[in-house]
Amino acid sequence: MAYVALYRTWRPQDFDDLVGQAPIKKALTNALETGRISHAYLFAGPRGTGKTSTARILAKALNCAEGPTPHPCNHCENCREITEGTSGDVIEIDAASNRGIDEIRKIREQVYFAPVSSRYKVYIIDEVHMITTDAFNALLKTLEEPPEHVVFILATTEPQKILNTILSRCQRFDFRRATVDEIATHLAKVAEGSHIQAEPEALRLMAIQADGGLRDALSLLDQCSIMADKVTEETVRQVLGLVGREKLRELVVQIGQKDLSGALDTLGQLLEQGKEMEQILGEMMEYFRALLLFQADREYQEIYLTDTREALEQTASLFTSSQIIAAVERLHEAVKESKYSLRKKIVGELCLFDLCQNRGNTEAALLARIDSLEKQVAALEQGGLPAAPAVRQAVPVQSAPAPMAVQSAPAARSASPVRREPVPAAAQQSKDPRAAFARMAAAVRKEEKRPSQPAAPAAGVPASRPAPASRPGLAAAGPAVGQGPCFDGSGRALGEQLWQKVLQGLKRRRKRTFLVYAEMARVADCQDRELLLAVNSSFEKEKLEEPAFKTLIQDILKETTGEAVRLQVVQQEGEITLHKLRAPAPAPAEPAPVPPDPPAKDIPLPDEPPADAAPSLPSGRQEPQPAAAAANPAPEPVKQGELPEGVKKAMQVFGGEVYKE
Repeated sequence: MAYVALYRTWRPQDFDDLVGQAPIKKALTNALETGRISHAYLFAGPRGTGKTSTARILAKALNCAEGPTPHPCNHCENCREITEGTSGDVIEIDAASNRGIDEIRKIREQVYFAPVSSRYKVYIIDEVHMITTDAFNALLKTLEEPPEHVVFILATTEPQKILNTILSRCQRFDFRRATVDEIATHLAKVAEGSHIQAEPEALRLMAIQADGGLRDALSLLDQCSIMADKVTEETVRQVLGLVGREKLRELVVQIGQKDLSGALDTLGQLLEQGKEMEQILGEMMEYFRALLLFQADREYQEIYLTDTREALEQTASLFTSSQIIAAVERLHEAVKESKYSLRKKIVGELCLFDLCQNRGNTEAALLARIDSLEKQVAALEQGGLPAAPAVRQAVPVQSAPAPMAVQSAPAARSASPVRREPVPAAAQQSKDPRAAFARMAAAVRKEEKRPSQPAAPAAGVPASRPAPASRPGLAAAGPAVGQGPCFDGSGRALGEQLWQKVLQGLKRRRKRTFLVYAEMARVADCQDRELLLAVNSSFEKEKLEEPAFKTLIQDILKETTGEAVRLQVVQQEGEITLHKLRAPAPAPAEPAPVPPDPPAKDIPLPDEPPADAAPSLPSGRQEPQPAAAAANPAPEPVKQGELPEGVKKAMQVFGGEVYKE
């Protein structure tokens, strides 16, 4: 006898053999026991969940020699014929190839004939959603009031495509996907009955990959049993073309460590091994799911099929829950894109780039970037740097009425430095750029509104002490305090938040060219309402300093923060080195007040020179005369008698004189 596949050999023959369909089993057995048999049933559900098998069991239960009974004997002639598919009273129709009105007309003609040897004539129409609308309408009346000896059983995977008029005339039963435990238990039973050696981990992995379809799981077990004498977890991975556990873990760890180069190399190796891009991305989603479930409940046993407890614990420490959710969302988008892409590798590489850079516009991606910034802030705090940039107060200009006050200014400044407002802890912890800039602006305005007071001399230092002479190397240390902010890197976290707002604003405005320019820059610092960006080349610096680009960026920053923010670009290759671009220097002595300019007086204009006089020039300068003018005399006027009549009339009206050239 020819070999029969496992899913056919182990097809359920009784309601008790159904896996994972307890509600349906209970409803049908009660109907058979009470004799309340409907004339039409609709079985709907995913593939491989037992719809056709249940229809055959119902047909045997109706036509069994001991029936109608919920437990057919499977030994009588009717049961055997139905099992073998040779019964003339149980007609199975494939609606995909019998979907027209002519086929439905034949059914209408045959239903009125009595069954040959059975109690009921049962029509099992599989994939009934493929029937055309006209054919459905032709079947409508027959389905509503069939003969007493006819039972219709309709099966479909897409019930939403069936007309409501058909649905309303049937008893509908929705089949659900079987759970992993139910499938694994059934596979163990089948493996034992078929003399197949299989490890429990392998059976559970098959159950996971079957995605609730019992037929798919049995087919997979059948295929794996041919590959090896003993089915192991590695056998299942080889048959399905799954990514190895070690490579998958390596790829996820590289994403967690922001190692884009290593992640791209690992992806290239997997593709060279013949792995499909959709398979790689799908398994990455499964791994991230396992990490998320591990963070939520470490006792959830299903996740340990993905990796070991120790490996999951080490890998989960690299991600927050927001980062994992953002990664799953981005991978899901990549899977959909790869299905319609001609270059699937590019889709995977762009996905890895976004995962390593925490890019994305979804809420989860934004939360992931916030988590990353929080880690950077915590690292800065542990290193002794403030979590948020300190507000740099503007030094008010003191007006000194006397030169003595000017001379004693350095001593006064050293004795009583400018008092700075303390930054509250809540302000350092805030992640809202608008709120941070609002506090900075308020502190600056408060300092500017403070009334100027004469500086008191330090204790033991006379007020008339002259200012110390400046050393030669002091001028090279940096400009004065008032020339600009001191960039020390403490505001990089705030600057990165602002820059992300800028990128989002450019996307909203659909400024694709400016978005490319913005992605060239790296945030170096943010101090005193001035954002410092670093670029690698002079070309990038030139593009970022274009007036149109800077104006748009400053508008977005003002919209985000509520304050005017200046933009500064520096050229710096490699990693951003946090150094003081403008180092603070001791404030110079304040100069003496400049007396106001005297009011302007009316200066009389000189008399007009005579017509024949030459224009006066400043002393020491003599206007050069052309040689031709010195050689030729002045032109002579033309007499009235020599002029044409037209010129004479014009002179009478407008006046003037005519000269010879």
